[in-house]
Amino acid sequence: MASSSPFPQVDFCIALLGSGGVGKTSLLKTFLGQTFDEDHLPTVDDYYVHTLLVDGRHFTICFVDTAGSYSFPVMRKLALTMSHGFIVVYALDDMRSFVEATSIMDQISELKGKGLDSVPVVLVGNKLDIDMSNRKVSPQKAHEAFATLCRLEGQYLETSVKTNWRVEKAFSEVIGTLIYKAKAKERQTWKARLSRRKKRLAKRRKFKETENHGECNLM
Repeated sequence: MASSSPFPQVDFCIALLGSGGVGKTSLLKTFLGQTFDEDHLPTVDDYYVHTLLVDGRHFTICFVDTAGSYSFPVMRKLALTMSHGFIVVYALDDMRSFVEATSIMDQISELKGKGLDSVPVVLVGNKLDIDMSNRKVSPQKAHEAFATLCRLEGQYLETSVKTNWRVEKAFSEVIGTLIYKAKAKERQTWKARLSRRKKRLAKRRKFKETENHGECNLM
């Protein structure tokens, strides 16, 4: 990451975005192995650094836990700009949080979708443990909202932090995509370097052959 970033130097930065009270912090803390707290206080933007061992290699990841409201617009803009992947969360019993989640995905698509690569995003419908009669957003509606954003790469998942249902999957989807892309980029870089090295060696051989041929003509 660039030195101007307020976040630490890491391999990847993943932002959790969504309305206040939808369970972003609890989702993250559950993934990191911390205790779920039903009396959790609203978050002021914070970050957590975590190291994962994948295929014998360590990856350091910064998880940016954003405030749900727009009280800190600068930090939210930084999170959108500096992050490599996103987990956008809404509550299944709160239609307004779903509307905000779709708005956030629009912002991500607009800001990050201008590059050549699609952006890894998981849309999370949290609080699956609620009484289904209180549900305000159907799975079909959520899938349709995600499908309209073609520049975003990922999927829609429903989770329950309270029962720890699919919490790990929400994170592993984004992390796995980022690691795959990083390894693919490394392979491309290695192949490009190898190709340049072969070209340099070929030029040297050709130059040497030309020199030797000239020496033979002088004899």
